[in-house]
Amino acid sequence: MKKIVISLCLMTGCCLTYGQRTHRFESSDRLFHEGKELFHLRNYPGCSDKLNAYKAQSTNRDLIQEADYMLVCVAFGQDHPAAIETLENYLTTYPDTRHGDEICFMLGSAYFAQENYQAAIEWFNRSEIDYLDEEQQEAYAFRMAYALLQTNDLRTARNYFARIQQVGKTYQEAASYYLAYIDYATGNYEKALTGFNRLKNSLTYREQALYYITQINFIENRYDRVIADGEELLRAYPNSANNSEIYRLLGNAYYRNGEPSKAIDRLEKYVAHTDSVLRGDMYILGVCHYNQGNYDQAIEALTEAIDEEDALTQNAYLYLGQSYLKTNDKNKARMAFEMATTSEFDKQVQETAMYNYALLIHETSFTGFGESVTIFEDFLNRFPDSKYTDKVNDYLAEVYLTTKNYEAALASIEKIRQPGAKIQAARQNVLFRLGTQAFANQQPEKAVDYFNSAIALGNYDKEAYSDAYFWRGEAYYRQHNFSDAASDFRAFAANTPDRASNTYALAHYNLGYCHFKQKNYEAAQSAFRQYVDLEKNTSAISLADAYNRIGDCLFHNRQFTSAEEQYTRAASLQPSSGDYALYQKGFLLGLQKDYKGKISLMDRVIREYPESPYTDDALYEKGRSYVLMENYDLAADAFKELQQRFPQSSLARKSGLQLGLLYFNNNQPERSVEAYKKVISDYPGSEEAKTAVQDLKSVYVDMNDVASYASYVNSLGNTSTRFDASEQDSLTYFAAEKLFMRGDNEGARRSLNNYLQQFPRGAFSSNANYYLAQIAFAQKHYDEARTRYAAVAESGNTKFLEESVARKAEVEYLQKDCAEAIKSFKWLAAIAETAHNREAARLGIMRCARQTGQQTEALLAADELLKSSKLRPEVEAEARYLRAQSYLGLGEENKARVDLQALSKDTRTVYGAEAKYLLAKSYYDGNELDKAEKELLNFIEKGTTHRYWLARGFVLLSDVYVRKGDKFQARQYLTSLQKNYKGNDDIAGMITERLAKLK
Repeated sequence: MKKIVISLCLMTGCCLTYGQRTHRFESSDRLFHEGKELFHLRNYPGCSDKLNAYKAQSTNRDLIQEADYMLVCVAFGQDHPAAIETLENYLTTYPDTRHGDEICFMLGSAYFAQENYQAAIEWFNRSEIDYLDEEQQEAYAFRMAYALLQTNDLRTARNYFARIQQVGKTYQEAASYYLAYIDYATGNYEKALTGFNRLKNSLTYREQALYYITQINFIENRYDRVIADGEELLRAYPNSANNSEIYRLLGNAYYRNGEPSKAIDRLEKYVAHTDSVLRGDMYILGVCHYNQGNYDQAIEALTEAIDEEDALTQNAYLYLGQSYLKTNDKNKARMAFEMATTSEFDKQVQETAMYNYALLIHETSFTGFGESVTIFEDFLNRFPDSKYTDKVNDYLAEVYLTTKNYEAALASIEKIRQPGAKIQAARQNVLFRLGTQAFANQQPEKAVDYFNSAIALGNYDKEAYSDAYFWRGEAYYRQHNFSDAASDFRAFAANTPDRASNTYALAHYNLGYCHFKQKNYEAAQSAFRQYVDLEKNTSAISLADAYNRIGDCLFHNRQFTSAEEQYTRAASLQPSSGDYALYQKGFLLGLQKDYKGKISLMDRVIREYPESPYTDDALYEKGRSYVLMENYDLAADAFKELQQRFPQSSLARKSGLQLGLLYFNNNQPERSVEAYKKVISDYPGSEEAKTAVQDLKSVYVDMNDVASYASYVNSLGNTSTRFDASEQDSLTYFAAEKLFMRGDNEGARRSLNNYLQQFPRGAFSSNANYYLAQIAFAQKHYDEARTRYAAVAESGNTKFLEESVARKAEVEYLQKDCAEAIKSFKWLAAIAETAHNREAARLGIMRCARQTGQQTEALLAADELLKSSKLRPEVEAEARYLRAQSYLGLGEENKARVDLQALSKDTRTVYGAEAKYLLAKSYYDGNELDKAEKELLNFIEKGTTHRYWLARGFVLLSDVYVRKGDKFQARQYLTSLQKNYKGNDDIAGMITERLAKLK
């Protein structure tokens, strides 16, 4: 109710009815009567002085009571701050006073003036209106009615106002206004309209009457009258407090009359003039802007209308979605349609929103958490008779081909009882995608199963059919099934429709390797030659590698000149990785007895590729070439350099034997003895040590010093017994070994244990321990395997040293003993001669260092791994991931971002998915909000099977929008995630926490 100012005339009729008689009085009462006269004259200061002076010297109780009555009337009439307290004290002092009704009336009026209407009503009720004079009675009735109105007792208030309207004088017009207002408030609009119309010419109530007339016309849908009266009010009262409401009514009326531009003008003025805007009005403003093509303004208004869960919000989301579409923001449009879809208030709106939501998911290839397939299915289930049904069925077939949620797509296809060719093609494509997804996540067996299913369907989708052969070949190759892999690569080459593609060329490269691994060099050479003819990218690493393999094939066929040409071509294509080609060329020159040429090339390998795995080989071959050239001093220098630089290399042991023989043949027996003894002491238990003991015997015999030889051999202790096996030792061991080689692990285990019991330090004890370790490892008896691998590694026998250290490290890592595992991996890195074990060593060091918090160590190991140009994709991904984590741990954000950017290109893998999130988190932490937003939106668009990291991306995106001040979008992403994410983890808590802060 609009409040009006009422002149209460509080003193009118309150006390002036006190008898006014002129009579003579005694001098002792003179002060009382003088005070009384001044009271009637309203000279309240003089009155108070006289009456207070009288009370100070009088003992007349009756007159003192009357004096007190006049004094409280004065306090009331002067609006004294303590008037209420004074009046209440009077009633307490004189409970039986004859002025009680007047005092209660005054108290009610005083509380009324303070707008304490409940107290006013209580005091009015204690006053008998019939004992008040006529003027007081009307004031009493009006104040009581107004107080009742304010306390929402409309029925009783109406009775009072009706009586005043009939007989009142002072408050008659006011009573008419409030009667009309009560009719308005109780929904009796026609009666209220009659009342307000009578007041249109009132100077006091004209504005309010016109205002309520406009309200009633709006309620009764008389929009033309609303517009006429509302505009008149604005002209007549430009500064009225009612104008914000009039703007609102006019905006609504213009909207309903189909005049959106005028509606916008009035509603925007309403928004500008009020602090509390109604949601419904913001919705109308947003719709008007949308209809006028003002889509940005429509979005701004509609976002203010979605705070509650009701039909209005559902409609607002529908218009928001349409507005975002018009501004080409399909991501936000999709989310708005999703919100409208999840509401059940208006089925028609839900149907339209759901159709648009489904289309946007399809158009943007949004996968999220499975919506791309399930949304179309849900639509058909919810609205089977929709006008959109035919279109949705067509789109569903397309979705199967474009979705990234392959599991959901396959599950959906399986529900179709009689799939046509189009659906079968989609099924084949989905199975193929599932296969590549499994392959990317290092699950080759699972990948093969999917590819088998795709191929079994036939040729519905020619590309998927042929590509399934290619990737099944890749999976077989990873499983070392080279024969089946070769068959698949040939099938791909025969079936692919695109023979100009890079994949067609790579199929021949891969086929070449399949043959090469099976030592079918003629077929391998043919395949590699086909590849180099097809490859268009001359900077491809695989091209240089193919020329090297062609050279190897020619080498194996003893076509040395042709092989050299291929190695030369390989080195020219990839100079940075030309170590192998140089080494092979040098080796070929040696076979052709061009030892100087060979030495020159070996020197280049040593000089230009100091960290090459072929450097020790180059030094050994250099020494061998000098021996053949009879340049023994330079030969000795090469062998000694090899021993010094690569003491763990098997070639260092061979170099020791070469030095011993070289010195012996050069008539330097003392130096020969020294060389052989070094081999024996540095590599005890090795085959080279056994050979050195035998050769040393010849040297001592030649020196005619057999006694010294015997003394030396005896000094070796029990180790010397390993060099010569007894017949029983040999027979017992070889019988057990045969069982192992035949695959009879249980029989081999018993026999090998029996051998070790009989010959604990026998000549073949390290071999026996190795085979027993292999059996234990296969049976997952890791404690035994670890002990036996350690025994082999520490025995000094180099035959199984590398593999034993590799397995020991693997077992320690599996048992999460990273402190020991990292030592073993470092040992492996020092002795590994195969590329596989070198990679495994560095990978193990990197993993263990990361898990034990050795960030720098992890970085170095990752760097070593990533230097290789032939690193498997999954190993490269892990190395980049762990290096990025290490950089982050060391606070080197920018370096971490380089690896995260590379990883995040493929979100199919867990490393790629987490990297995408971490990259965005890095931007967010650096307050680079636009970059973070872009990265996360791209993540959502690309999708991933690793849903947890996508969910973390949604949460982070909401944080980005909160920091940007866009709480609407922040809430949207959290709500969408809450509805669609099914994981049982910490995501739900993150959502709840953030949504609570956004309320």
